Formats: sequence, structure tokens, C-alpha cells
Amino acid sequence: MRQLGAWGMGCIAVGLGISPSLTSIGVALVAISSLWHKESLASLRDTLHLHWPIATLYLLQALSWFYTEDNAQWWVEMRVKLPMLFLLPFSYAAWRELATSAQRWIHLLYHLTLIAVGMHAWVWSLLHPQEMAWLTYSGKYVRFIGGISHIYYAGLIGMGFFLLWLLPLPAYERTIRWVIALLYSVILHGLALRTGLIALYGVVIFFLLGWMLKHPKRWIIGLLVIAGGIGGLAWGVHCLKPLRNRWNHMRWDLHQYKPGRYISHTSLTRRLAALEASWYVFRSSPWWGIGIADNQKAVFAVIPKLPYHWEKQHYILPHNQFVEYALGLGLIGIGVFTSFWVGAWRSSRWIIWRGWLVFWLLLLQGEAFLERQVGVTAFLWGTGILWALLKEEPL
Repeated sequence: MRQLGAWGMGCIAVGLGISPSLTSIGVALVAISSLWHKESLASLRDTLHLHWPIATLYLLQALSWFYTEDNAQWWVEMRVKLPMLFLLPFSYAAWRELATSAQRWIHLLYHLTLIAVGMHAWVWSLLHPQEMAWLTYSGKYVRFIGGISHIYYAGLIGMGFFLLWLLPLPAYERTIRWVIALLYSVILHGLALRTGLIALYGVVIFFLLGWMLKHPKRWIIGLLVIAGGIGGLAWGVHCLKPLRNRWNHMRWDLHQYKPGRYISHTSLTRRLAALEASWYVFRSSPWWGIGIADNQKAVFAVIPKLPYHWEKQHYILPHNQFVEYALGLGLIGIGVFTSFWVGAWRSSRWIIWRGWLVFWLLLLQGEAFLERQVGVTAFLWGTGILWALLKEEPL
């Protein structure tokens, strides 16, 4: 059964980047493997403070069946989010049961899959500069192999940076790490994946501030590094065409956020308008929400009443996980979700763990990651593995 767990973890590592079906198979194998062992109870105990808010959210979503209007969509939501009931503790248990050699190869498979997907998209953008320019100005991105969204791919890359320096790799690991880190950086900057870049640089600033606070004499060095980073960003915007195009598009995008403007082909402005609509929806049922299956329908019903010109086929949700829970489950749901972050932050002072939480908090402001299979699986799987690294004793 331990071998089954290894296969499951491997399927998730590869499937996250290219195949939802392979990801589902991996989640099922990890669950079967963990349930077979008595150690799964110990893993549940070790992760209970992390797991109970996530599982409670799933149960609250189940209870929303009694007041949701779209029963068909409710079933879809519950099926997608089923891993919330077990994946975090089971990933924790499965990883700790793996031999070091298995951990190394699963780790490497994860990185190789992401690099293959990202390099394909980056090379395509270099070979098709006109199409890439059109995608940039229209607020779109290059399509990735397997159909993964650019935002979710950027999130997986960010996870890769964390796991890269924490988990074992095969021989020549130091060289492998730097090569993979370089390729990740090339992909993120070359494709100008805005959400991923903001989250990663936010974590870098968090680590830098933590380093500076420990020793006051480091403030000068830290400020110089921050100034250098700002200067590097300015240089990149000035000299690198993808970043310059993305910057110019963002400025134009935000300029459209005015009453009476046509915003169908904007990105940030549509999200801001969707946040406006979400506020009106939230006020209609602030305590327990409107039900997880009705968020889109309710927001889309309010959007036409806002003072913008917006074609229906371009309506979007606010792309924020906290807002999604506030709409679907109200203050009760957002309170349970917030308790996860408070408990997780207080559970360990390990700087890498807190950096992981900051990374995901930033990602969840730009996309509702836990509303899709890739996002919810990646978050629970990665958090389980990272928490396992805090425990030195074998099960």
C-alpha cells in the first residue's frame, strides 16, 4: 500500500501541470493508501489544527444545498472540492511514509512537468511575436499544454520555488536546483505572468523584512536590495517587451475604471467591477451567504446595473477566494476560512512555513484557487507536504 501512495503522489505531481484526470487518480490513490494504514489517524491528529477549518468549509458547502437554487451546479462544486475532506492529512501521511528515493523522483517529476509546459509556451511566444502582442493587449495569455489556466500555472510555479529548496533531489542537486530556478524565472518573466510575479515578489519582500527585523544593522542593506529590486523592475519594463506590453496594458486597463466606459476587454477593471457587484450580493445575505452554487448567477444579475458598458459574454467573478466564501457562505464561512490562516500562522514560527502562507494569501487575492480542481488539490497537497517537513520523527 505504501507503493500505492507513492504512485498517487507521483500522479498528482505530474497531473497538476497537464492532466486533471491524472490528478484525480492520484488523489484517489493517496486516499486509499492512507486509509489502509493506522498511521492515518496519527496524521489526522498532527494536522487537525490545519485540517478542521478546511473540512468545516466543505461541510458548510454541503449544508448550503438547503438554500441553493442551482442544484446541478451544487453537485459539481461538491465533487470538485471533495479533497477538502481528507487530502491535507493524507498527503502529510503519504509523504512521510515514502522512501527518500521516491520523494526525490516525485519532486523532480513535478518540476520537469512544469518546465516542459512553461518552456513550450515561452518558445511559442518567441516564435509568434505578433500573436503574443495581440494576446497581451487583449488581456489574454498563451495557451498552455493540457489547458491549464495561466493563473493556476503561475501558482504551481510559485509552489515549485518553495519545494525546490526544501525537498531532496537526485545527484548534482545543487546544480539542478539553480537550473530549475533559472528556468522558472525565465518562464514567469518571459510570459509576464502577473499574478505569479506579484505573489513571489511579495514573499521575497516578506523574507527580506524578516531578515532585516532580526538585526537592525541590516536595514541599510535591506533598503538597498528593495531599491535595487524596484530599479530592476523599472529596467525590465523599459527593456523587456513582454513586461513593457503588460505594464502598458495594465495602465490602460485601470484607466477604463470609470462610469460609462466600455470594459468588456479589460482585465483588472472587470475584476474591480465584479467586486462592486459582489458587495451588493453579499449585503443581501451577509450571515450564511447565498450558497456556493449561486455566486456566479447572483453577481452576473447585478453587473448590468453598474454604470459600465459590459457585454454579457465577458462577465466575470471577482477572482478572490475570500470574496467567494463571503458570497457563498457569508460571515460564518469567511470566519471559518480566516481561522485557518490564524491557526496556521500561530502553529509554527518557521520562516518558510509563514512565507508559504503569505504566498497563498497573495495568490488568493488574485484568483479563487480553491474553486477549481487544480487549485484546491495543489493547495492541500503542497500544504500537507510542507507540514511534513516540520516533523522529524517518522510515523
